[in-house]
Amino acid sequence: MVPRADDHQAAPIRLADEPTGALNRAMSDEVLDALSDLHADGTTLVMVTHDAKAACRADRVLYLADGQVLDSLRLGLWAPQDTGAREDALTDWLRGLGF
Repeated sequence: MVPRADDHQAAPIRLADEPTGALNRAMSDEVLDALSDLHADGTTLVMVTHDAKAACRADRVLYLADGQVLDSLRLGLWAPQDTGAREDALTDWLRGLGF
C-alpha cells in the first residue's frame, strides 16, 4: 500500500515496509515513483527493504544487523539518470560490509 497524505493533513514522516516486496518490476517502479513524489513534496520516508533497486532510490541507506546500525551510505537526491552509478555504489558498499 502506498501511503498518501490527507489533503488537510500533511504527514512529515511515512513508513514503508517492503513496499515493492510482492510486486513485478513495472509496478515496483510505479510505487517507487509515488514514494519519490511524496519525498519531493517534503515528506520524510523510512523504507525497509531487501530490494537493492528500491534502496538505491534513497538519499541515505542504513545497514542494520541484530538491531544495530552498522553503517550508512549517503547517496544524495535520486535522479533517474544516476540509477546505474547509484546501484554500483550500493553494491560495492554492501560487498564491503560482507553482504
